[in-house]
Amino acid sequence: MDFELIKCKDAPAYLNRRDTFFVDLRDPEQYIEYHLPGARNFPYEHMAEWEHKLPVRGNIIFYCEHGNLSLMAAKRLSKRGYHVGALIGGVECFLSQNAHIK
Repeated sequence: MDFELIKCKDAPAYLNRRDTFFVDLRDPEQYIEYHLPGARNFPYEHMAEWEHKLPVRGNIIFYCEHGNLSLMAAKRLSKRGYHVGALIGGVECFLSQNAHIK
């Protein structure tokens, strides 16, 4: 595996880092309802259209509802040389462990 797995309890440490770019892979409707602070919405099903727009430098952390899509996205981009991570358990896990962050 050529990408980092980020535990939900460790995700807050990445939120305010200038070198980290969070990507919400969920549908726009889900993103509008709730997303991690500073995250951008790039739905997974349109990945071929947006993947070239991601920053080459720094960390990219993907997340989705439960973690499955973020693993697939991280695997794909790590093969292209990006430094990526996937949030284990997705936004659901993050919310359950970090309810104080909204």
